[in-house]
Amino acid sequence: TQFPAQVTTAATWDMNLFYQRAAALAKEYASVGGSHPLSIVVGPLGRSPYGGRNWEGFTADPYLSGEAVRVTVEGFQDQGIVGLVKCYFDNNLNQTTDSIIDQATLHELYVWPFAEAIRSGSGAFMCSYNLLNGTSACENDALLNQLLKTELNFNGGVISDWGAAHTAVGSALGGLDWVGFSSASGNQFGDKLAALISNNTVPEGVLDDKILRWLTGYYALDQGSLPSIDFDRWATTNESTSVALKLSQESITLLKNVRSSNDTRGLPLNKPRDLLLVGSAARPAPYGYIANLNAVPFYAPSSNYEGWNSNGYGSGGSPQPYSIDPLMAFIERGSKDQIAGMITTQLGTNISYLDSKLAYASTPVVFVTAVAMEGYDRTTLKLQNGGDELIKYVAERHNDTVVVVTAPGPIDMSSWHDHENVTSIAYAYYSGQEGGHAIASVLFGDVNPSGKLPFTIAKDVSDYDQGAYFNGSVSYQPKVVYDEGVFLDYKYFDHKNVTPLYEFGYGGSYSSFELSGLAVAANATENPAPVRETNEKFFVDGKNSSSLYDIAYTVTASVKNTGDVAGAEVAQLYLSFPSGTPNKMPVRSLRGFAKPFLQPGASETVTFQIRNKDLAVWSVKQGGWILPKGEFKLTLGSSSRKAAGTATFTV
Repeated sequence: TQFPAQVTTAATWDMNLFYQRAAALAKEYASVGGSHPLSIVVGPLGRSPYGGRNWEGFTADPYLSGEAVRVTVEGFQDQGIVGLVKCYFDNNLNQTTDSIIDQATLHELYVWPFAEAIRSGSGAFMCSYNLLNGTSACENDALLNQLLKTELNFNGGVISDWGAAHTAVGSALGGLDWVGFSSASGNQFGDKLAALISNNTVPEGVLDDKILRWLTGYYALDQGSLPSIDFDRWATTNESTSVALKLSQESITLLKNVRSSNDTRGLPLNKPRDLLLVGSAARPAPYGYIANLNAVPFYAPSSNYEGWNSNGYGSGGSPQPYSIDPLMAFIERGSKDQIAGMITTQLGTNISYLDSKLAYASTPVVFVTAVAMEGYDRTTLKLQNGGDELIKYVAERHNDTVVVVTAPGPIDMSSWHDHENVTSIAYAYYSGQEGGHAIASVLFGDVNPSGKLPFTIAKDVSDYDQGAYFNGSVSYQPKVVYDEGVFLDYKYFDHKNVTPLYEFGYGGSYSSFELSGLAVAANATENPAPVRETNEKFFVDGKNSSSLYDIAYTVTASVKNTGDVAGAEVAQLYLSFPSGTPNKMPVRSLRGFAKPFLQPGASETVTFQIRNKDLAVWSVKQGGWILPKGEFKLTLGSSSRKAAGTATFTV
């Protein structure tokens, strides 16, 4: 099954769906005998919107990414499949860089989701291609032995990305446990490691430790009961299809919609007499159902990317057993309302035909896309195939132009977003094999959109942190200094006081909701790890404490559906640190979210648990976490910038 990408999954903001996706994936891996799939990504985190592999991860926010990976690991390992997490560490660009990251940024931002994976018992990590502070990530004693295996108490095995192990002795002593390689010459272990053990360069106990780490997951998850490996065995199930569709539907994010009591334009579609689908991104890709296979467009940014793009490209993509493109889905759904549907190509083809259809179409829906892939970072945030020009062309000729975007992350909307005839914009991300069905169900109003952005969309591309994107000439291991610290995505916009076009956490609905009643109460409660505790140091009044992950406060709020359509709303909780905090901290940081589904007029109380770690900052001097003293502020909202209430407490 081709499930929606992880960035699409994050856009649902639904913990249950995070788990269901993982469990369904794991069941398919188990059915073909796959024990350690390389499928869970929290690095790259998404330092720059130009990152070519951002779509493989969840989000640039460490809290949301941490919550997602926590239950994803649980979903995999509940099915007896190792929840292998990659790429440790950083891996934010498709060029092998030397990433220079200070210890506070490293812990408060990049390590955060990996720690959550370990607490859930992740059985394996993959180390990345890049260097960290001058040393290869897969031969880095400070990164693997000291941070991962000692401080974070990871007891699983570390495998290198393919070709990321460079020397036998460096890999063996640096903390690598398994070498990923494509040819015999790339194997830094085997005979090379045997020779190092024989001459006492590498202690035999090091080899014993590596073997035990890989066998731990095998026995703990009873992987001896898995069937023999057979990748030709049919794996997809009705359960997988159902989960994939649900994920696609709940991820779709309504950005712009003019529909009101005084304006009938926009979404949902109001039984149009003639629905016009415009743009090649609505129809099947020229390669057919194998369009996403690595062998066709991998490492080829100049390939023909017309047609429906349901996923990104490269090793993080997956083949489809079938593909429901928008054209197919809209014809199927439109036939129920006896709507005529047709398709045009991109701008420049059959323009006179397009003009004639626009003259009497009730609603044109313009499908546009952007692609991303392993091996290349994005060089522009503009749309593929003249998509920006196509939107403007249609909007100049029709006063009810609906736009559907499939993209790996942010795009540049500056040239067409504010056009008065662009009445609705729906973001579908990379929605997998059921994406067409999902888009049709949302646009026709069968499903109320509830997705929220897991990233920020700027008014102008110059508003993004230009220093976070290495766009220099290709060179060997260029040094990239992460001097922006923890200020990624919405935290950067807040820090610079720049107003985005659409902020992190934003997403509209066909209904309306009210958030109220924010209340906070001290509630010191033990919160043991689901599987394995870390050894992270946490200092309280100068003394090391084991309570880093214990709950400190319980926060409650009410969510009410004030509209006349049933739907879900994501209540989001953000934390602001005291003014005297020793580290430079964001204006606000996500620290909780809940997504109740409500009938019209119904309300529900949601609860957030604030842990000590959620309040802590990293002390370089003490080598551990500390609690700042002073007044903390909590903000309840439906996005990072739309506040519905605040509360304070003092530590």
